[in-house]
Amino acid sequence: MTSRKRSSKKKTSPQSSSGNPCTNEEIVPKEEFEVEQEEKEAYWDALCGSITPPPEVFYPTRPATQLDPTLSSRTSPAYLKTLREFYRVSSGVVFRVLVRGESAEDPPEGFFTCYEAFLTRCRMWFPIHEAIVRALDRFELSISQLNVAALQNFLGVLILSYELVMDLSPDDFEGL
Repeated sequence: MTSRKRSSKKKTSPQSSSGNPCTNEEIVPKEEFEVEQEEKEAYWDALCGSITPPPEVFYPTRPATQLDPTLSSRTSPAYLKTLREFYRVSSGVVFRVLVRGESAEDPPEGFFTCYEAFLTRCRMWFPIHEAIVRALDRFELSISQLNVAALQNFLGVLILSYELVMDLSPDDFEGL
């Protein structure tokens, strides 16, 4: 009589029952390792040049107030005023909160949708740089169609171009 040892690995035949070779998989328990605090600090120091992680970037938080029933947004005109002062947005830039019946997908004539996170998380500034406007035009996008990560990438490329003293064209944004 033969006996078999149980294994935690799941092996499948080269051809699975569904006929799709992509569904073949091996399940192996994940190994976890303890890392000494000194090693963590050495890794972080080598990666970032300092032992402690950088602090979270401060930005003004929206006050917890009752929602205004006439507005279709959680952002209030008072908070927009705070953001304008904090980010030093020119008075020539008009911020407007949507009212009931209006939609962010269809802003009024002469306006575009700018999400609060574009200011607080991306540090977007006004006027929006011409290179970004041209790139969005080339890709037939509006700025409101970008998510936060995409806008951070656009602004990162723009800042890098300043640091490297480069002129940008819409082609430079092709890979994003």
